Amino acid sequence: MSDETNEGEGPATPSRQLKHADWNPWYVLMTLYGADSHYNRKVWNAWAGQALTEEEKKKLSVTPGDPLNEVGEWSEYKSEVETFFANETKRRAGKELRIPDPLQRVDLSGLLFDQILDLMGLVFPRAVSFSGSDLRFGLWANNAYFCKHASWSRASVEIQCIFDGAIFESQAVFETTNFVCDVEFDQVKFCSSAIFSNSKFGAKSSFSLANFEREAVFSGCVFSGVASFRAVNFLGAADFPTVTFESRADFGEAQFLSDAISKRFGRRTSVSTPVRFVSTDFKGSTDFSNARFSFCYPDFSGAVLHEKTSFTKDSFEKSFWPGQGVEDVENAQKTCGAIRHVLSKQGLPEEAHFFFRREMYFAEAVTKSQSGSFWQRLPYLLYRGLSDYGHSIARPALWLAGLWAFGFVAFWGFFAGCCVPAPLAEVTRPMGAAMGLSFSNLFPLFGFGRVFFGAEFMASLPPVLKLLAGFQTVASLPLLFFLGLGLRQRFRLR
Repeated sequence: MSDETNEGEGPATPSRQLKHADWNPWYVLMTLYGADSHYNRKVWNAWAGQALTEEEKKKLSVTPGDPLNEVGEWSEYKSEVETFFANETKRRAGKELRIPDPLQRVDLSGLLFDQILDLMGLVFPRAVSFSGSDLRFGLWANNAYFCKHASWSRASVEIQCIFDGAIFESQAVFETTNFVCDVEFDQVKFCSSAIFSNSKFGAKSSFSLANFEREAVFSGCVFSGVASFRAVNFLGAADFPTVTFESRADFGEAQFLSDAISKRFGRRTSVSTPVRFVSTDFKGSTDFSNARFSFCYPDFSGAVLHEKTSFTKDSFEKSFWPGQGVEDVENAQKTCGAIRHVLSKQGLPEEAHFFFRREMYFAEAVTKSQSGSFWQRLPYLLYRGLSDYGHSIARPALWLAGLWAFGFVAFWGFFAGCCVPAPLAEVTRPMGAAMGLSFSNLFPLFGFGRVFFGAEFMASLPPVLKLLAGFQTVASLPLLFFLGLGLRQRFRLR
């Protein structure tokens, strides 16, 4: 046999009958001593160790679970195992078989397993395939170590499926796999791409604390039970298009780093990759609280978000969302809009307004990217600069204070000067008059101008100061409106 990863991965023939696992030499070797799983593991790993380099053995010796712990050299077991293996294959399969070459691909595809398959702590030095197999009594693969390509495509697992702590050094393929039972991939390390496309999870599934160093593809999957991706670390693309979550989905505290890092010419470069939930159907409550999206916003195009979907806004202590240097500003705008809509329906004004501000900023960026003119972007620029999109109290207050101070200085300089015409010459306190006049111009609704400064007084002002007074009045209206927005946002009943 060869070690090609695509061997035996073609479409399954619907009428094909599964072979019993006892006829497979690799299965016989891994279950040679029956219920004594500890000794089975020692024998298998000693056999597998023949295909490992010293560097690989050294690496395995420090991995969690230590799969080579207490494993001797193959020479210690060879004589005994060869005799016992020949007798066991004759008993199970009706003919003597030779122990497979550890340099060959482990082919366990198209088999029927009529008892639980125990792979706990086993090392697979070459590619392994369970494609199309039926594991009717479940699978234990805790702390298993897969050095090469591993495939469970089109397999069916019933009763129980546990991969906790397993390590996949190369590609892991679970395409069109049917998980009838509870599934656990907690703390699994996927060093290469992980493909779960079109798989069905019939019960609870958990990927908590798993680490995806490359792309994680779940396109077309159906999660019938609770799906937990809590505290998962997505270093590559997180691809969940057309996925259906029938029950609760938990992405709380997940790290969507989306940062494919490579070293080229001695330099560390970073390339953003997508986080896609395109046309995903969240039929149950969904938790994205404290989930971190470091380099890009998730794509929720066509997705149906449940009304009880939680997101966390940035705070002074921690940032959960990328800054302004986002490449796909159009997607960022749509995503922020979708999140804002969900949070508004939940009665969370502060959180909703955080995403509203981001939405407005990216709307401005979209206008700019589409070669929009300065005048098209001007409303966004003013809205942001004067009030932080209606969120800030300080900004409009400071603008009002600056506008008042400018008017005060201009009026004071005029009143305190010489050659002031009547009735302006009768002003005995130039500073107080300048302060009051500038204030009354900013707040005309209070009527201070009519009480303290009559029409004759205002008519006596030179044209430049009349223009300044009018400008103060006009400019104060949007600033007062923005100040009201900020106060309403800050003190709204929650």
